[in-house]
Amino acid sequence: MNSSLVFLLGAIIMASLGSVLIWLLSRPKKHNLDPDEFRRTLRQLNRDQHPGSHSSSAVQMIADEDADSGGRPV
Repeated sequence: MNSSLVFLLGAIIMASLGSVLIWLLSRPKKHNLDPDEFRRTLRQLNRDQHPGSHSSSAVQMIADEDADSGGRPV
């Protein structure tokens, strides 16, 4: 086998092992079982980014124009 191919495979194996090791060591030790924590976290993030403003995706009521045209689409 070519030495450059052996080096490449060794680098891939070492990178994979290193990634798994870092993932195992950096994941949280304690799992929070509170189902409302995700909602509270999202609300807190929204408050931090847009203080005092409402979501732009809120539902807005518009005037009913179909009543003027007799219920037919325009």
